[in-house]
Amino acid sequence: MQKFNQMKGLMMKKIVLAFAVILPIALFGANKKLEVYESPTCGCCEFWAEYMKKQGYEVIIHKTDDFMKIKEDFNIQPQYQSCHTGVIDGYAIEGHVPNDAVKWLLENKPKDVIGISAPGMPQGSPGMEQGYEDEEYPVVLLLKDGTSKLYSYYKGHKPLDKKHIH
Repeated sequence: MQKFNQMKGLMMKKIVLAFAVILPIALFGANKKLEVYESPTCGCCEFWAEYMKKQGYEVIIHKTDDFMKIKEDFNIQPQYQSCHTGVIDGYAIEGHVPNDAVKWLLENKPKDVIGISAPGMPQGSPGMEQGYEDEEYPVVLLLKDGTSKLYSYYKGHKPLDKKHIH
């Protein structure tokens, strides 16, 4: 009987250990599913999707001629729009947003924010590495009222200021 109880205890420890390892991975993985809506003819969108895959996201691409509908659904104003829109955990990721900004958004879940954007198609941003000099560009938080708030300025994939403005 004592041997049976020892084996039972060992089995329970293995089960608890398995849950301790697998559960955080499963929970983290659940947040990493990124749906990308893009034009069927855009190549830079593919590059950004590949960049996000390398960052550990599960990327599902929806090529559609009606890719503007998702922007309308999220109320993304024209001045903040780009060539593609990602959706993750209920947030819009508009354009070539660097992963560290997306990660910050998902970890902090700020109130009154619908998403984050790198407006336009900034040269040197993730997916827009074309061999030219990287330009400085803003990454902004998109607010529910249609306005924005500066998150940080970037050059290439890196924030220019280590202390983000938010």
